[in-house]
Amino acid sequence: MAPTAAIGVLEADARLARLRGLLEAAGHAFVEPAVLQPVEPFVDLAGEDLRRRLFLTSAADGRELCLRPDYTIPVCRLHLDTGSAGRQARYAYLGPVFRQRPQGPSEFLQAGAEWLGHADEEATDAEALARALEAAAVLGLDRPTVRIGDEALFAAVVGALDLSDAWRRRLTSLFGDGPRLTAALDRLDGTAAPERAAVAGALAFAEPETARALVEDMLSIAGLSTVGGRGAGEIAERLAEQAAFAAGARPAPEAAAVIRRYLAIAAPADAAGDAVAAFARDAGSGVSAALAAALDAFRRRLDLLAERGVAAAGLGFEAAFGRPLDYYTGFMFELYDPARPDGAQVVGGGRYDRMLTLLGAEAPVPAVGFSVWLDRLGFGGRA
Repeated sequence: MAPTAAIGVLEADARLARLRGLLEAAGHAFVEPAVLQPVEPFVDLAGEDLRRRLFLTSAADGRELCLRPDYTIPVCRLHLDTGSAGRQARYAYLGPVFRQRPQGPSEFLQAGAEWLGHADEEATDAEALARALEAAAVLGLDRPTVRIGDEALFAAVVGALDLSDAWRRRLTSLFGDGPRLTAALDRLDGTAAPERAAVAGALAFAEPETARALVEDMLSIAGLSTVGGRGAGEIAERLAEQAAFAAGARPAPEAAAVIRRYLAIAAPADAAGDAVAAFARDAGSGVSAALAAALDAFRRRLDLLAERGVAAAGLGFEAAFGRPLDYYTGFMFELYDPARPDGAQVVGGGRYDRMLTLLGAEAPVPAVGFSVWLDRLGFGGRA
């Protein structure tokens, strides 16, 4: 798979300068977080699978460090370290990141922008996608393929169905992970065998405080205080939930069928609202009522995009499109270069309102942004 042709040094520098000017004119302050970052936030928020792709080292005091694999988490940490978590801020960045990849260099350029603390979510969602499209054009990609999704719509569908809290949490946590979500739906409709979880099964019959103490002891023996950003109490609760599944969670084939019908929706964004509304009517008044607010927000976002010159007809909505990371909460988008034979995204963005609380903020902070994989647009290692 051949990458996009490399751009000459002078042309690359000129385009990157125009990108800086675009973001600065929109009120984004360029920041440069430290290249060396603590490992824990990345592994806690993105999972242990990321560890294998990190470049690791250790500080003199034994802390595990890594070369930053992206900018979003370091920018959010910088925001928390330099003032009130809930304040409004616009950041931008342009520099090297380091990640082991099957193909391509392990050091490559990333650019992007973040909006933190802005309460009007649909307005900043629309601004983020519009700005991402402007950035792509400045960098030489005039007609990208654009895919959008909305985790809030999926969460509303799941929340309206007659399901246990455990099932709701499991399904929403798997949104965006197609194979695992399909496997969970197979279990929900009774077509897959139940799971087995010996430790979880033992915890299921323990009192909550006993379960918490057992989990704390196991984490202590393993030398851990948290796993995936979760403390002992939450881990104990989730293991108990797994025990319920292992014992044979009640199948709900009708609910599984409703979710599958929703996930099958794919249409140009200008038709997607009507498609989701038609699905909701067919699914019943409960689903229709639960979807009302999220669907209104979806349509308002498209109206705001149209005001910025972004036509909904040029955006492809996929109900199943999401990212299986706990901090994503709503609108998501990706831009692709139709000329790339490998089909890799060149820009990715979305709303991640849970990020700052997972990093230590006391209350949720509205957050949305996008990142550009500059090497996929032909830019080398110069910033």
